[in-house]
Amino acid sequence: MSELILHQYAESTFSEKVRALLGYKNATYKQVDTSIIMPRPDLMPLTGGYRRIPVMQLGADVYCDTAIMCRVIDDMFPENTVYPEDSLTTSETFSRWTDTFFFQVAVGVAFQPSALGNEPLFKDEAAAAAFMADRAQLTEGAAQIGMEFDVAEAHFISHLSNLDHQLAGSAFLFGHSPCIADFSTYHLVWFVKQREVLRHYFEPFEHLDAWYKRIESFGHGDVETIGGDEALSIAANAQPDEIQDAICLGGLEAGQQVTVMPIDYGLQPVAGELLASGIDEIAVARTDDKAGRIVVHFPRMGFQVNAV
Repeated sequence: MSELILHQYAESTFSEKVRALLGYKNATYKQVDTSIIMPRPDLMPLTGGYRRIPVMQLGADVYCDTAIMCRVIDDMFPENTVYPEDSLTTSETFSRWTDTFFFQVAVGVAFQPSALGNEPLFKDEAAAAAFMADRAQLTEGAAQIGMEFDVAEAHFISHLSNLDHQLAGSAFLFGHSPCIADFSTYHLVWFVKQREVLRHYFEPFEHLDAWYKRIESFGHGDVETIGGDEALSIAANAQPDEIQDAICLGGLEAGQQVTVMPIDYGLQPVAGELLASGIDEIAVARTDDKAGRIVVHFPRMGFQVNAV
């Protein structure tokens, strides 16, 4: 199996979700540090236009969205699974809600006016303007992605309180071992807690704090940083998983030309030849001058596929 490569940047909340899971799995992997904003000239040939971070690469197979990345990582390192059968539906549904609705809440709290003054990015007027323009493009066409601070704060504190009560009876959210819901929750708590001026939110919640430290102690695994050009070369010299005889739902057929994109934000379509559109996964094959033949994989939940 090809070595795992994580395309990420340090401040990315969803990248922290994957980094923490890789730490829990004691994984050895490579990472490419990509720009916080576009352009990303070494990444776009791999994804075909998908621009949310992180992205995971295994040779010439590219995985978009942490929902499918975490599944693949768990399959690669099956010991101590984070998808226990006895709470699978509950933990995955909890994780999905956290990565969507509670993500909006956490962003609204993290970027409140009292915190922005301490953000290095926003101290540079040109850099701040470039960041805001980039995120405006990322969210163009989205029905709702932002949440005003006055609305987000009450939701944030309420959920922290609920988490603290639940964690009073167990080391992790659904028992004595972490599951995917723990990692989805952790990265958003991390995102706010990184801002020193906002750490007061967590002071009343001792059980939540102890849980946070348990996951933080997993670290990020054994990681080597490489350049984007090396990752492109690895893809160009590898063969992707062509996924034979896959089920295609929604009246689609393997071999059709389709586009795939999220249903919430980041509505930049990836075009290619449909390989799979099943219950759990959507996969398309595409060819790029720099990367060669690539198969791009998406989770079913949260994504749409349309015939061209």
